[in-house]
This record gives sequence, structure tokens and C-alpha cells, in this order.
Amino acid sequence: MKKTLLLTSFIFITFGLTEPIFAYKEQDLIKLKAFNTCQGCDLAEAYLHGMTLDGANLSGANLSGATLSVAKLIGVNLSQSSLKDAKLRYCNLSRANLERSNLNGADLIGAKLNGADLVDAKIVGANLSGAELVGAKLAGVDIRGANFSGADLSEADLSNANLNSTNLSDANLSGANLSGADLRGVNLSGVDLRTTNLFQAYLRDANLSGVDLRKTNFSNLNLSETDLSGADLSDANFSWADLTGANLSGVDLRTTNLYEAKLRGANMSGVDLRKTNFYKLNLSAVDLSGAILRQTDLREADLSLSNLRGADLRGASLRGANLRGAQFCNTRMPSWEVNNDHC
Repeated sequence: MKKTLLLTSFIFITFGLTEPIFAYKEQDLIKLKAFNTCQGCDLAEAYLHGMTLDGANLSGANLSGATLSVAKLIGVNLSQSSLKDAKLRYCNLSRANLERSNLNGADLIGAKLNGADLVDAKIVGANLSGAELVGAKLAGVDIRGANFSGADLSEADLSNANLNSTNLSDANLSGANLSGADLRGVNLSGVDLRTTNLFQAYLRDANLSGVDLRKTNFSNLNLSETDLSGADLSDANFSWADLTGANLSGVDLRTTNLYEAKLRGANMSGVDLRKTNFYKLNLSAVDLSGAILRQTDLREADLSLSNLRGADLRGASLRGANLRGAQFCNTRMPSWEVNNDHC
């Protein structure tokens, strides 16, 4: 008899004939399906793929690890809910209330969040590549390390959001509000920022290479160590901006406003700076090798330790400039002679 019981137990365990064990509460799932509401419910790891839950009230619910891919969640209330590591690919969360929700590590590839309220939500490490967030409210949101590549964030409010190390490459940020946002280490390559509000944003070490920044206002911003190589900076305003150590190689700065900008240690090799006003600016340790500086105003500028190898200074004004430690090799001087002091 004892052997028979042991054998029966073995069969049930081996072939999964035991009663199924759910991470969520089954009665909570039944309640949701019946009444389209389940506040504070435990639906962790529940399988809700493709379900229609438009307007459902799931505030405070635990949906961590749940599968909601392709689900219809238009206008749903998920405020203060946990969607940590949830699978939400291509679901429709348009106009959803996700205020103070936890979406850390969630998979939201291709999801629709147009007009959604995500104020004070946590989206750390989430994947929102290709997602639609037109007019979404993301003010004060923690989005560190999230992937928004190719996402549509036009007219979205990202003011004071923490976007440290976020991937925004090829995202649409037209008309978006990024005032006061932390954009340190953010990848913005391929983004059009011409109509984006960047007032008091923090862009240290960000990647803005090849970005269209025509007429963009960067005044008073911290852009130290930022990569701006190949960007279009026509008529951009960098007055009083911190560009210490920034990479500006290959950029046309002829119509750019650099009044009182901090440029110490910046890479401006090969840059076209004809007729630019650098009066009294600190250009110490700046790489100006191969730069075109014809008729540039460098009066009383600090060019100490700068690299002027191959630079063209014909017609430039260097009166009172500090050239201590500057390097010259095949450098065309204001008087048109060639300086080869350091070849």
C-alpha cells in the first residue's frame, strides 16, 4: 500500500497532474474578468494577452511579470500599480492613468501610450523602442537607462524627468518639453531638437552627434563632454553654455552664438569658424587643428596650450591673446606667413 501511494505521488509530480499553482490570486482574475475592476488585486504573472480591459480600474494592483501583450487598455486606471517586468508589447494604453506606477524593466516595445499620465512613475530600464507617447505626461519620471529608440515623444512633457543614460536615438521629440530634465549620457543621435524645450536641461556627456540643432537655444546649459560632432548648429545659441571638453569636430559654427561660452579643452578640429567672435573667451587646451579661423576675433582670448596645427588664421585678430604653450605647425598666421615652430 505504501509503495502504491509513493508511485501515485511520483506520477502526479512527474506529469504535472497536481493542482496548478498560480503566482496571482485566481479569484482576483475572475473578479477582473467579470466586473472589469480589481483595485489592489494580486495579478502577478497573470496571462492577460490580448484581453480588452478598456476603462478598467486596476489602481494599486500587482501586475508584476504579467503578460499583457496586444491587450486593449485604453483609459485604464493603473495608478500606483506595479507593472515591474511586465510584458506589454504592442498593447494600447492610450489615455491610461499610470501615475506613480512602477514600470521598471517592463517590455513596452511598440506600445501606444498617447496622452497617458505617467507623472512620478518609475520606468528604469524599461524598453519603449518604437512606442507612441504623443502628448504623454512624464514630468518628474525616473527613466534612467530606458530605451526610447525610435519612439514618438512629440509634444510629451518630460520636464524635470531623470533620463540619465537613456537611449533616445531616432526618437521624435518635436515640441516636447525637456526643461530641467537630466540628460546626462543620453544618446540623442539622429534626433530633431529644433522645437524641443531644453531650458535648464543637464546634457553633460550626452551624444548629440549628427543631430539637427538649427536655431536651438542652449544658453546657460551644461554640455560639458558632450559629443556634438557633425551636428547642424546653424544659428544655435550657446551663450554662457558650458562646452568644456565637448566634441565639436567637423561642425560649422559660423552663425552660432558662442558668447561667453566655456570651451576649455573642447575638440574643435576642422571646424569652420570664419568671422566668429571669440573676444576674451577661454580657449585654453582647445583642439583647433585644421580649423578655419579666417577673420576671427580672438582679441584677448586665452589660447594657452591650444592646438593650432594646420589652422588657418589669415586675417584673424590676435591682439592681446594668450598664446603661451600653443602649438603651431603649418599654421597660417594673420599676417599670412606660415608658422612651423612645433613641426
